Amino acid sequence: MTNLLNLNPPRNTHSKPVIIALHCSLGSGLQWAHLTEACGSDYQVVAPDLAGYGAHQPRRSPRPSLLSTEAEHLHDDLDALAGPIHLVGHSFGGAVAFQLATSELYARRIHSLTLIEPVLPGALLEHEADSPLYDQFASESAQICTPLWGRDKLLGLRRFLTFWNGATCWDRMSEARKAGLIERVNKLTADFSAIFGATGINNAARKLKVPTLLFSGGQSPAPTQRIATRLTSSIPRAWHVHVPAAGHMLAITHAAEINPQILRHIAESHAVSGLVVPFARASNRSNDLSHGEAGHTPATRFNF
Repeated sequence: MTNLLNLNPPRNTHSKPVIIALHCSLGSGLQWAHLTEACGSDYQVVAPDLAGYGAHQPRRSPRPSLLSTEAEHLHDDLDALAGPIHLVGHSFGGAVAFQLATSELYARRIHSLTLIEPVLPGALLEHEADSPLYDQFASESAQICTPLWGRDKLLGLRRFLTFWNGATCWDRMSEARKAGLIERVNKLTADFSAIFGATGINNAARKLKVPTLLFSGGQSPAPTQRIATRLTSSIPRAWHVHVPAAGHMLAITHAAEINPQILRHIAESHAVSGLVVPFARASNRSNDLSHGEAGHTPATRFNF
């Protein structure tokens, strides 16, 4: 059983700061191989498979879920680790990371948060101007999940890949890769129901106390780009990096560009906490802003 006050010592007494990296839907912890490599010996990187993916058993049938339930699957992994945690999450993994960071159970252990296009559509419910984007995201999600509920895995998978990666993605993918994804595709109904069932996103974001770095891609679906900017305007200590040439999968396609920024963010969070900064190559963020390299946006409220 998870100890709310962490009174029992964790089983793992690893001395290095820990990065927990959470992957996207239909992915696995292997997604973070480049981030692990970039960390070298400075950090311990733990990239668990989310429920229904990777080493876990595939879902035999579609079913709904809650974001809190998806996060609970990770409690044993987190409780086995000592010391502060730096959370990194992409897409659905970003939504789960947000759930963990805003929960009372782990809030005091999390020292930094990085969200790469987190799929939290509830962030679009506060402003009337965002309603069309919320409706668009909901419609696309229904188009993906409806055939899955009807046992048409192939159609559901094709619509999912087309929505996130464009019309040519399906034709470029090998049959072996499609077969592997079809085996896991039922889990999408749980993922989508979990993110649309999550409420109070902006209120929870305003209470976040940890330094937060958000990424978005200029070629991603408009709803996810807006989610990133809305969260940036709500989280008190947030920075937003927009990568114009990147799509939703920028955690993979633009890893070489964003991983150094993630590690710099984590190192600076150590410095703010008064801890040793293991990433010696960290630079001053104000200098980055002056060069205008990746479109850092400080946590100011956006006007739409």
